[in-house]
Amino acid sequence: MINLFKIFKSKDDITRIEKFYNNIVILARNKNLYIEGGVPDTLDGRFELIILHCHLFVKRLLEASSQEKQFAQEIIDYMFKDFDRSLREIGVGDLSVGKKIKFMVSSYYGRANTYQNALIKGGKTLDDALKKNLYGTNTPNEIEIKYIKIYIDNLTKYLASLKNEEILICFQNNVSPFVGIHNE
Repeated sequence: MINLFKIFKSKDDITRIEKFYNNIVILARNKNLYIEGGVPDTLDGRFELIILHCHLFVKRLLEASSQEKQFAQEIIDYMFKDFDRSLREIGVGDLSVGKKIKFMVSSYYGRANTYQNALIKGGKTLDDALKKNLYGTNTPNEIEIKYIKIYIDNLTKYLASLKNEEILICFQNNVSPFVGIHNE
């Protein structure tokens, strides 16, 4: 007999996923990424920063055990539910939401692949990936690109420093100092 209670996530699981995702969003909404990093503070700029942060966290989760890998998928699923909710809140019609979410899913996986390849190659490849995706139609200057690259490097190093069993609880500590964030 199938245990129906195991099919559905417990409220604690959903709360844990929601809290972890919301912390990713808090990192992505740091004002210095927009001011010092030059990312446009628009819907597109916010979307791009959430995708970048989510990718970096998901990448690290996928390097861990099966529990963290499952959690990575749950974070991605929750992110798209949040995008769906956000689209509806800003007044996008029900008939358009599905198409927009499908585009966002495609964008996420495309950017995750682009960022992953660019992080491996580094240098100009990363610059180009950031200019094309993170900045959209804006043209960042060298100082802004350098700021974002240092930020990404700091976050990546912080995530790599975590033991597998620490990843899911990393937000219990103050992540901000490790990723070069200065909240005023």
